[in-house]
This record gives sequence, structure tokens and C-alpha cells, in this order.
Amino acid sequence: MRLTLPAALLALAACSPLPDTVGEAAPAGTMWRLETVNDAPAPYAASLRLMKNDRVWGITACGPFSAQQTAPLPWLEFAEFAPETPGCDDPGAAAFYAALKSMDFAEVFENRMLLSNAAGQNLFFRADPDA
Repeated sequence: MRLTLPAALLALAACSPLPDTVGEAAPAGTMWRLETVNDAPAPYAASLRLMKNDRVWGITACGPFSAQQTAPLPWLEFAEFAPETPGCDDPGAAAFYAALKSMDFAEVFENRMLLSNAAGQNLFFRADPDA
């Protein structure tokens, strides 16, 4: 049996579109807790939330921060990065901000999220069901 063009277009229209950004791929409002940095246990605490409107909200030892995630999946790019506690000198927060801004790619699978870059560095997060 041969599909006609209108039937094929109708079948395609019924498919769910793929998410445009990592914020759309992740379950809405998920709080992601940092577990590892470059495949080793995270030496500092950090978490973030990727919102469907491409806003990013997170928290480190220096307090909250926000950003705009501007690239389509699988890429990742942060703009308007703004720690809400300027001048904080916590080395863990500074290392996390630098690592986060260096990430180029995002992968989300169920309750796990991996951010990575072309240099082979990565940040691994797990969804926090209690947040």
C-alpha cells in the first residue's frame, strides 16, 4: 500500500516535536544537584534548575545565580550569567561558574544530566526528587 503525501504529512504532524533546549528536554522545574566534575566526586556543592523559558537558576556556596541558556539541543551556551552575590570569593563557587560556562553540550536522560565540552571536561548532575 502506498502512502499519499497528505497522509504522510498528517502522520508527521502527529509526532511530538523534539525539545529545542535542554530546559525543554528536562522535566519541568527539576532541581539538578552536581555529583561529579570530570568523572570525580564534586569538590563543591552546586545545583541548578533549567526552566522551559530558557532561564537557568542555581545555587552555590555564594548563593543564587541566574543565566539565560541560548543554544538549541544538544548544544549549551550561557548568556547573561549573573551571580546574585557579587564579590563572593568562595573557590568552589568560582570553579563551578567557570566550569559551567565552559560547557558546550547537554544530554538529559531520565534523572541524569551530563554537561560536557570539546576539551573532554564534564559536569554530571542527578535530579533531586526532594527539591
